[in-house]
Amino acid sequence: MKQTMKRTSIYMVLSVLLLFLTVHQSYGQGARYTGSYSPSSPVKYVGMSNLVIEGLEFVNGNADLIALYNCENVIIRNNRFASTPTKRGIYLYNCKNVTIIDNTFENVQSGMVASTSTGVKFEYNDLYNIVGPLKGGDKTGVMAQFIEVYGEGNSISYNACDNIFGESSPEDLVNVYNSNGTPQSPIIIKGNWIRGGGPSLSGGGINIGDFGGSYQIAEDNILVNPGQYGMGISGGHDMIVRNNKVYGRQNYFTNVGVTASNWYVADKGNSYNITVANNEINYMHKDGFLNNVWFNDNVLPVTGSETNKYNSNLTASILSDQLVGRARVGQTPPPVEDPVTPPVEDPVTPPTENPVTPPGADSTENTETPPTVEINDPSIVIYLDRYSRICINIKGPLSPSANVTITDVGGNEIFSRRIISFHTSIRMRVRKGTYTVYVVNGDKTNKKELTIK
Repeated sequence: MKQTMKRTSIYMVLSVLLLFLTVHQSYGQGARYTGSYSPSSPVKYVGMSNLVIEGLEFVNGNADLIALYNCENVIIRNNRFASTPTKRGIYLYNCKNVTIIDNTFENVQSGMVASTSTGVKFEYNDLYNIVGPLKGGDKTGVMAQFIEVYGEGNSISYNACDNIFGESSPEDLVNVYNSNGTPQSPIIIKGNWIRGGGPSLSGGGINIGDFGGSYQIAEDNILVNPGQYGMGISGGHDMIVRNNKVYGRQNYFTNVGVTASNWYVADKGNSYNITVANNEINYMHKDGFLNNVWFNDNVLPVTGSETNKYNSNLTASILSDQLVGRARVGQTPPPVEDPVTPPVEDPVTPPTENPVTPPGADSTENTETPPTVEINDPSIVIYLDRYSRICINIKGPLSPSANVTITDVGGNEIFSRRIISFHTSIRMRVRKGTYTVYVVNGDKTNKKELTIK
């Protein structure tokens, strides 16, 4: 089949594809790619391995825009999927070790569906309008869905999804169906920002344990007006919903904020080890009464049930006006209660054999010199990740003049660039040695000496 896309195949070890197993900063949701795209028709691969699909734009496709069958060790990054309201952006079947990162989806029937696969990571993506059946597509529209996904290293995390009522019609924005993680590596649904759902009378925000399954965790997500329900556990065992914020205003289809019930006890057996804890909720039923939490008797006892709280201060403002594209422009998200300080040892950008310097790396527009007296502000974290890449995390507002400069032991500048996102990973090959990293963010600065061995 003739393809218009440019394909790059590389050999990589499994550890590279497992970079995203661990958690990342809670304020870096959405795609961060700011480069260009090359037009492409839909692509389909069968039995391929060690593949990178990147920098492509799929518009008005007549099939699933990227379809992979029996593929292994694949990275799908920095692509745009648009104006295909009857087809899925990405479909995986019987695939292993697939990372989907920094992509943008606009007006697609569904974002990503992975079936009978393992090691699937759908992280740091932007999604705007999950169309579902609105324009003749399949009735089930999802941001991301796992169907019979299994094993280690599966994650749907740190995505930003915005749905405009009347232009979208999702079912569950995130759905985990008959899937099983492991005790050591549960399926993770973490740090997603989701706004908008409905008018489905059964769909909502995040649903784990659908038709059973095991070892799944949904945590640290923020949902605003996600549909009939906010977050739910629908069956299975060893399920956890914790530390989420869920707001829903009254609408003709709204029901409950957080719920747990075994809807499939006759087919899948009893549920046990169910945890719903430390969630903050403000959810209005369609009839105008507050309906924050409901647990069916067939999932009791629910660990942590007494720790879930109604928070009258939760409103639609817990999410920024701009979700899609926010990470690319460096917009600061609104403050939420109990912010989580991001871990500093978790890289977010997979290395390639020939790393490309990111946009702006060679820019001379910012000539701000770090002050001679450094104030080691704790909002700026400088560190080496496990692959000896220099990384910077910035917490709080990002100044337009934010900058990083790296000098060698002789004081010679070897790198300088403007900082455009809350997480920066320096994609350049740095020889072994000791370097000084200066970071300036407005009136906040930090300086750290790092040794690359």
